[in-house]
Amino acid sequence: MHRVRMGGARFAVSALCTRARAGLPQRDCPRYCSTCLEVMRRFLLLYATQHGQAKAIAEEIREKAVARGFSADLHCMSETDKYDLKTETAPLVVVVSTTGTGDPPDTARRFVKEINDKTLPVDFFAHLRYGLLGLGDSEYTYFCNGGKVIDRRLQELGARRFYDTGHADDCVGLELVVEPWIDGLWAALAKLFVSSSEGEMSGALTAAPGASGTTDAAKPELIHVESQVELLRLDDPGGKDSEVSEQNGASRGQSSALTADFEPSLTRSVPPLSLASLNIPALPPDYLQVHLQEPVGQEECQASVPSVDPIFQVPISKAVQLTTNDAIKTTFLVELDISKTDFSYQPGDAFNIICPNSDSEVQSLLHRLQLTDQREHHVLLKIKADTKKRGAALPQHIPEKCSLQFILTWCLEIRAIPKKALLRALADCAGDTAERRRLQELSSSQGAADYNRFVRGARASLLDLLLAFPSCQPPLGLLLEHLPKLQPRPYSCASSGLCHPGRLRFVFTVVEVACGASAAPRRGLCTGWLASLAESLLPPATSAPAHGPQISISPRAANSFHLPRDPSVPVVMVGPGAGIAPFIGFLQHREKLQEQHPDGHFGAMWLFFGCRHRDRDYLFRDELRRLQQRGTLTHLTVCFSRDAAADGAAPAKYVQDDMRRQGARLAALLLRQRGCVYVCGDAKNMAKDVNDALVEIISQEAGVNKLEAMKTLATLKEEKRYLQDIWS
Repeated sequence: MHRVRMGGARFAVSALCTRARAGLPQRDCPRYCSTCLEVMRRFLLLYATQHGQAKAIAEEIREKAVARGFSADLHCMSETDKYDLKTETAPLVVVVSTTGTGDPPDTARRFVKEINDKTLPVDFFAHLRYGLLGLGDSEYTYFCNGGKVIDRRLQELGARRFYDTGHADDCVGLELVVEPWIDGLWAALAKLFVSSSEGEMSGALTAAPGASGTTDAAKPELIHVESQVELLRLDDPGGKDSEVSEQNGASRGQSSALTADFEPSLTRSVPPLSLASLNIPALPPDYLQVHLQEPVGQEECQASVPSVDPIFQVPISKAVQLTTNDAIKTTFLVELDISKTDFSYQPGDAFNIICPNSDSEVQSLLHRLQLTDQREHHVLLKIKADTKKRGAALPQHIPEKCSLQFILTWCLEIRAIPKKALLRALADCAGDTAERRRLQELSSSQGAADYNRFVRGARASLLDLLLAFPSCQPPLGLLLEHLPKLQPRPYSCASSGLCHPGRLRFVFTVVEVACGASAAPRRGLCTGWLASLAESLLPPATSAPAHGPQISISPRAANSFHLPRDPSVPVVMVGPGAGIAPFIGFLQHREKLQEQHPDGHFGAMWLFFGCRHRDRDYLFRDELRRLQQRGTLTHLTVCFSRDAAADGAAPAKYVQDDMRRQGARLAALLLRQRGCVYVCGDAKNMAKDVNDALVEIISQEAGVNKLEAMKTLATLKEEKRYLQDIWS
């Protein structure tokens, strides 16, 4: 090894860049490799994720960085022992998701707490240049707020963006923002390195001829696929009119006419897409070596679902159907016996339910993969010795030596909407030319509209794709690489431990969604499974099992959706439909406190509840009336969106309508008496409408404009006096 000076900076030159080839961090790696004559331009890549999306995107960025002449040091934001922003000189790239009602993910909590230290000087991060990609869902009020919180605080501490912040919306498809944001990142990074005329960055970019230049670094990492017009012969049995001559432009028009009467579908495209040359992503490198081992004798899998949280096996002690059989949606109350566990909760808490995939879907997938006879075989995984995937690691959510059926049932989200990377990989597994082309289209930038319509919009699953493209025969390893972890489902506690010691209650509504090409809608994965368990306990009692079925639950990270510590503070609860669940826990808890402290001072408790029909889905009607008679629930307002008013007057259809009617009293509770408002339920419409109603109420009653009212509401949120527990 010897040293040379290039562009005013010194670099170690090595005949073999072993650390780079091994995919290891580049801090101590020679910055200039004489073998490949490329400058390794390092940047720090941090991600914060709740369900794995941000991590997957960050890993994609790291993979693509290598081909652009960059080296990414990838770390989870929680791994603060592996990076130090106070002394970091390389560019920073951040990918961060949003959880709850606008909070940073759990893996970013420590990071956010540290950078929010008010004693930090305003130039604390003045040396940092960063780019940030935020992930969120616009159905929630505080869209991408996890990323916005970090973005805003970095700037307050002096950091400057070298690339515009991206906000990707899971409601319409993350890839619509993620893909162009990543494509543009390389040019922004290259420009930053070039513009840094001082120090090591400048030296790297002004190296001798042969070093990577800005133009190359900005090239998209795509594979060009020429138009395959001959595939249109599938719609022309004779094939006579669909012959294409590149010298004859008229024949292209004839081919277009052949498909003019056909509608596009999951399996078929029409012009102009069917005639287009495609830019498809590079094939993701495979990295898993899979071996199926037949169990010896009576050997059984002892695997359990991997989890960082403690898991409790608890029996269902009670199940009640809260809606009538003719209600539009079916809602159940389920009670769990937690008396023999260490599980504890407060009213307002949520917990996770670990649910399995549908057994029928698992068996169908095994059959389609021709692995039915091997479903009890143990799955042994290793990293391929020749893989090109940097930082390849065994999936942490797949336990060792467990059966294939266990993995497909408990570990992988087989209903997950396939990402374009999986579609791209499936294309190479299709034996039929037309099917391969269609899968390539769906993974291409040109086919984005078809992907959103026929894959994402239709909620197609892997099984839907494999049934639609019968020539596609993917190896098991590919699916284990691409299918995400089966996530637990969160539910709100609908009880108080004071009222029901040793018991935990929750409420769920059975979800039915149209998925893939199926004619009939599917039940939601978890709610469908829970409904089958609950139905086994319903009358007639003689058919119910002696002991209720067991389910697995785990605690969720602590939240702020709790009653005020001061019981004299007024409380406003807004919860249509199953959103009433945590407020039943609030009211039960308050009732017991009043019994224990008869001379105590307790604030007013308002509940705005909404349902469709008074006689079909008025949840907890009898209990609410009892609580109102006892004085625990001081104000109850219920609206029925599908019932006509008895007196012929225009009814309040939704909870926000009733809130507006009580606007003056609500404003007094929130602004003068410093009350708290809690909102629970659907994020897509209800939460936004309630938020808008509160803005309108504050504006009207306080005599301020809309902007000032919005600021007031934001202050209530910061003070934990406006709290939401909402879902999409």
